[in-house]
Amino acid sequence: MSDAISIRRTAFIWLAGLMAAIGICAAAGSYLLARREAADFLDNQLRQVALYVGDTPSAPGTDPDGPGTHDPEDDFIVQVWDASGKPLRQSHPAITIPRQAASGFRDLPGVGYDWRVYTLATAKRTVQISLRMDVRQELATSAALQAALPIVVLIPLSLLMLGWIIDRIMARLDRLAVTVASRNPTADDPVPIDDVPREVIPFVSAINQSLARLRALLEQQQRFISDAAHELRTPLSALQIQIDNLRHNDRDGRFAQRLTEIEAGIGRATGLVAKLLRLARYDAPSSSPPPQPVDLAQLAVDVVAQLTPLAESRSIDLGITRRDEAVAHGVPADLDIILGNLIENALHYTPPGGSVDVAVEVAGQEARIEVRDTGPGIPQDDLARVFERFFRARPQDAEGSGLGLAIARAAAQRNNARLSLANREDGSGLVASLVMQRSARP
Repeated sequence: MSDAISIRRTAFIWLAGLMAAIGICAAAGSYLLARREAADFLDNQLRQVALYVGDTPSAPGTDPDGPGTHDPEDDFIVQVWDASGKPLRQSHPAITIPRQAASGFRDLPGVGYDWRVYTLATAKRTVQISLRMDVRQELATSAALQAALPIVVLIPLSLLMLGWIIDRIMARLDRLAVTVASRNPTADDPVPIDDVPREVIPFVSAINQSLARLRALLEQQQRFISDAAHELRTPLSALQIQIDNLRHNDRDGRFAQRLTEIEAGIGRATGLVAKLLRLARYDAPSSSPPPQPVDLAQLAVDVVAQLTPLAESRSIDLGITRRDEAVAHGVPADLDIILGNLIENALHYTPPGGSVDVAVEVAGQEARIEVRDTGPGIPQDDLARVFERFFRARPQDAEGSGLGLAIARAAAQRNNARLSLANREDGSGLVASLVMQRSARP
């Protein structure tokens, strides 16, 4: 467990790396943009110092580097007075800013613009440098925007990266969910925890413990059914022998009717025991016989032939209406049980004079065996429960134990087949369908 992957640690590592990358990129971007802005401003200062230093005044608006290399609004207003207050130099004669008596910084209103002024007053002269307040504000705004621009750009990218990180972390949980969902219901092995995050291991262990308890209960139930069925077979066989002996000794036939009724009851009990044993065998997780190619048309012919005497005894027309060539992989004994149960149920519920039709049809890669009867059908409310054990749909007076369809469904599941029941749309009756994937004829 010490080597298990931790969601908390993985998320911390990824998020810490993401935040560090965002911080480094934002700092680098802000530094580059701010450096370029500061370089432009400082270059303009150097240019203006070179223009205005010395005794020869420069003409307003002259630029030795050529026009368009800077914004004139960014220029300083340079004013120099002598001790008597006579102007010695003025970079922009059209702009008049009052001379300040004391040295220091001041904010002065002007015509159309406010000014930030620095005055240096000495005994020999007074030098005054002024800059428009809106230029200073523009510089501050530009610096702030350029500092925020990398962050604004990196936020959406970081959200995308965060989504990718979350998907990467949750992928292990998704794989665990797929593993649990795709497990075979009869699987005995616990859910593997090799690639499970450390925080989820207690949950998976609890699932494995629950599966183990459930598996033990199912095994106990299967053993009980199997043991009970085996124990019942012996006394039922003994009763049948006693009935045969009584019938042999009943020479005048006084007990013939009662012996027949008892024998019928024992026959039903023996059939129920056989079905319980078969159902327990299907529920057991033991491996089933290997599947092999089965000719579904021939299977239908054989099962119909087996049940023809029952159909004749009930005056029911049993026959095959369609025989498409279809081969499917399955266990022959299981398919025989499935189709036999479907046809036998149809014969039990179809009234005398009715009909039961069996059809083998091919549609694409699927083969379908349909059993259609002219019985009363099944109420819509009972259709969802017909495959439950010991459930018998109306009418309740029909023969049967309520296990035939449960056995048929268990056998169909073991052969990867689909079994369904539906009421007929063209009249009274039921349609039972067994659908399997076709395979090539060997």
